[in-house]
Amino acid sequence: MEIILKYIPKNLIKIAKCFNENINSDNEKLEYIMTSPQNWTNISEITVKQLQFVLKTALNKVEKLDFDNKLGITGFDTENVINFRQKCKNPKLRNIYFRLIHNDFFTHSRMKRYRMTTTDKSPRCGETEDSRHLTWECSHSRKIWDLYNSLMAKSNMNCEKVELYEDVFKPGKVTASCLIKIRVIQEMIQIERPKNWKEENITNICRELMKIENYNAKEMNTLPKFIEKWKCFFKI
Repeated sequence: MEIILKYIPKNLIKIAKCFNENINSDNEKLEYIMTSPQNWTNISEITVKQLQFVLKTALNKVEKLDFDNKLGITGFDTENVINFRQKCKNPKLRNIYFRLIHNDFFTHSRMKRYRMTTTDKSPRCGETEDSRHLTWECSHSRKIWDLYNSLMAKSNMNCEKVELYEDVFKPGKVTASCLIKIRVIQEMIQIERPKNWKEENITNICRELMKIENYNAKEMNTLPKFIEKWKCFFKI
């Protein structure tokens, strides 16, 4: 208890000590706690994680992420996070996106700082490899995005193309292309960096995802949803 009290402002402790149940209470029990701006949770159902968030908010210790500064872009929409989670239910791919928007990939620049490697140079092109270079500026990465964009064009989905660095962080409007994009990024961050990709590399990613989702749809009896989701890519 002493450890907990150490992190609570002294003025709040003084207020609590002045509380007299016979004077200050109107005999009404506390039943609900506001766990988010538009959500009230029954106190008997509140989780430890929710309670921690409420306390952090009350103590003004909630971290506010500056994605634009962290990622070196302008106009990052925090709704991207919600949109991605709605489109992607795969935990591993969700983790890739979380690391992407938190600039948390093991680039050679980062590995050199932690003495995990002796150089900050990309093994593919010899240039300094930070997150931007790894996922966008390297000539091999640009070739991969060109192939991705070609696939989108063939599927009549030009709106899903990645033409700017900022587009890398956007989930897109279509669930299928969102999954293909994050799988491409997953390939980009492998320890053995992808290079000299051809069209078949992108189409194989697409076919692999479709195969898995088709299997899951059959198991869960949701084949119509699978067809609707992937119909733009059937012709590949």
